[in-house]
Amino acid sequence: MTSSIRLVLSFIFLVFLTLSIARASQPEVQASDDPYTLAYLKWDAGDYIGALEDFLAILDSEDADLFFDQIATLTGELYVVDELSKNGRNPVFSPNNRHFAWQESRDGVTRTLVSRITDSGTEQLHTVEGTGLIFSPDGRNAVLSRSTVSEKMVQLEQELARARENRDRDAFIQARNELMLEEILNTNLYMLNLQNGETSRISTGPLMVQDPVFDENGTLYFTGADPDHPGHSDIYRLQWGAETAEMVTGSDGYLHSPIPVPGSSRIIFRSSPGSPFPGADLPEYDSPESVVLFDLNRGEITRWEGTSPVISASGNRVAYMYSEGGETGIFSADLTEQVPQAEIMAASLFPIQNPALSPDGSKLAYMLREGISWNLHMVHTADAVDEQLSFDIQHELFPHFLNNDKVLGMMGESRHRRSHIYDVETKEFHRLFHNNSVRTVSMENEWEPSADGSFLLVVAQRSGNTIAPEQGVYLVRIGERISKQTLISRLEANLESERNLLAKAEEMYGPIRDAVQAAVDEVNMTRMWHYQKSLYDFGSKHITQPGNRKAMEYIYETLESFGYEPEYQWFNPAGDIETANVIARLEGTTHPEVVYILSSHFDSVQRSPGADDNTSGTAVLLETARILAKNPLPATIIFASLTAEESGLLGAREFTRLAGEEGLWAMGVINNDMMGWTRHHRLDNTIRFSNYGIRDVQHSGAILFTDLITYDSRYYRNTDAHAFFDAYGDVIGGIGSYPILGNPNYHQTTDHLETINHNLLKEVAKSNIATFMMLASAPSKVTGLSVVDFGGNRAMAQWNANPESDIDHYIVSYTDMMGNPHSEVVEETKATLRRADLSKPVTVVAVNNRGMKGWDPTVWE
Repeated sequence: MTSSIRLVLSFIFLVFLTLSIARASQPEVQASDDPYTLAYLKWDAGDYIGALEDFLAILDSEDADLFFDQIATLTGELYVVDELSKNGRNPVFSPNNRHFAWQESRDGVTRTLVSRITDSGTEQLHTVEGTGLIFSPDGRNAVLSRSTVSEKMVQLEQELARARENRDRDAFIQARNELMLEEILNTNLYMLNLQNGETSRISTGPLMVQDPVFDENGTLYFTGADPDHPGHSDIYRLQWGAETAEMVTGSDGYLHSPIPVPGSSRIIFRSSPGSPFPGADLPEYDSPESVVLFDLNRGEITRWEGTSPVISASGNRVAYMYSEGGETGIFSADLTEQVPQAEIMAASLFPIQNPALSPDGSKLAYMLREGISWNLHMVHTADAVDEQLSFDIQHELFPHFLNNDKVLGMMGESRHRRSHIYDVETKEFHRLFHNNSVRTVSMENEWEPSADGSFLLVVAQRSGNTIAPEQGVYLVRIGERISKQTLISRLEANLESERNLLAKAEEMYGPIRDAVQAAVDEVNMTRMWHYQKSLYDFGSKHITQPGNRKAMEYIYETLESFGYEPEYQWFNPAGDIETANVIARLEGTTHPEVVYILSSHFDSVQRSPGADDNTSGTAVLLETARILAKNPLPATIIFASLTAEESGLLGAREFTRLAGEEGLWAMGVINNDMMGWTRHHRLDNTIRFSNYGIRDVQHSGAILFTDLITYDSRYYRNTDAHAFFDAYGDVIGGIGSYPILGNPNYHQTTDHLETINHNLLKEVAKSNIATFMMLASAPSKVTGLSVVDFGGNRAMAQWNANPESDIDHYIVSYTDMMGNPHSEVVEETKATLRRADLSKPVTVVAVNNRGMKGWDPTVWE
């Protein structure tokens, strides 16, 4: 059977399978009205208070054990998680499943921390300088790399920085390659004794070294090349106790990436036409990329054309990738045969990546992208029968067998991927790692499972704060369920948080609730659809395409039809290309000098019509502008429809440049980007913010006035919000699908209008209107707060007067030396703090004559 016929039959089978199999990405909803189903339905609708109350009641009933796993998985983590580090990278597990390590960098020095798992938790063993640690199979030793900083490295780093600053691509590439070579020339391997923590240098002579790996007997293999003769590389081994390394291959080509085959005297490595080491003017060989099986005892060689080899944990099977004539696929060979023969396991004209073998070699998982998203597939190696393992519309990636029946996979886009466990028989899956908070989403960035699949190391920004560089390291104990009390405590904490959020929302919006409700009731889905359809019909709105100017003119005319006097901000982003932001201003009725900004970019990438990215944001901006035109607010609103976001945030940077020249200052900025796509029936979206006060305003507006379910992530990088943050500081909010980016049409030609959920966009527009009515009606954030300690239990807090003309008083809060909270109401811009504990925060918030508090208290610490 040809691969093309197999492809067609596989497609038909998969369509049937997709239609006929009930998927389990969400907890199963029973037909009957059992207590869990009723609670889950509330959760799914965003009624978190009702759902959490019901879940707690279930856990207090005789049904607790019946629904425990479902409640735990839905609300956070099912398994026990240990926090290992506040800021680490590059986790690694030992073959014995008990030792593990990660890296931490401080003061320019990278160190590796080694720990082990104990019956009662974890125990840290050693902290050593170096990177790239690997463990020996017996758990007694480890190998890591150390680099010595040379004068040439310092010089090259300076050249690299200059090239980056000057945007000199050729100079940057040259300096980077030279720096990489210099680093390798100054890097050596060291052996770490796990018993006493002592390190000793491994003698590899003058060789450049990479890819170290132990075999099951403790012999160290690595790729080596002589820097004086870099036209080839070979595989070396170092026997335990030997003083020098032994070359085991010998070749005129580039051999690299050794993988010892368990239970045998063979190794597998790769042969490439180009060098695996950096360097200039290195020769290339007229030979294909190959996978080589080499018997160290017999000297026998088996060579297969392909790349990316993987071996089963038992050592009985190898799999590798190949590509030919536009077709990609995976071959596999049974290594128990005397002369292994590679057979095709999967082939497609669509992309295939990341083969993974089960420990016993009976199953092969891989990634296949047949349409707009990657899915996981699995082949039974005995008969090459293929079946789809995952079915979500967003990307499902990087399979790894935890055991013969469970696969670890990642779901989502690179800015936010989430780990899941898939059952190879039932195809059910569940989320593995969470931050156990209803609203905030944890960012997972790295994963390292133990050899037996019972543990997983995760590097994550668990608080959802992507602005901070720190990433925590966590140990997930797969199979060790959390206690009932732990789950109850989680639910109680989330319930308290949700109740407080609702109470805060009702207090915040109380004075203007009726006006906000009347305004959001005016949102019209049909109008919003026509905005989108008109913009979508222009095709790509990239600055190099005709659709860019057509979109500018449409936005200008539409804003003008609402009664605004819009203006173009023309500029030349590159060469003779001319484009413009479209700006409209809604003058404030009470204090027009106080300014808030609503921004969205209207351009798209060059090959995409950009229905979600970002016609969706433009439609929300236009509908917000239409409704607020009839409902002017005390402060001024500037509507900034920005161009050239996809070309480097150029429109936003031009806007802030001109604003700086004009002396315009923004008290707050809402930047919306990509909010019209959903992978399911829920109307949910992410609040992307830098400022926690604005985040709470957005949550509150969504809760009170919309059907939108909001989550949050402290995020602004790589968006127009970044330009506003640089200009105005920590005053950023907004709504967008990323960093929880599930849309597989992102930056693709398939970003079509029919993929947009227009009801979702309508609810986002309502939330947007509610947010601006609150921001522009309440006092802005107090500035210039300072506290002077006069001694004698007396201190003075001072601050700048708010710019709003309707400020009635200020509330100053602090803690006294006995730990009691105090709040003082003052009309001046200073307050005396008596017996204040100045090790605790002092906060100030303005209150206007309508009784509205400022949306973000200012904190002195």
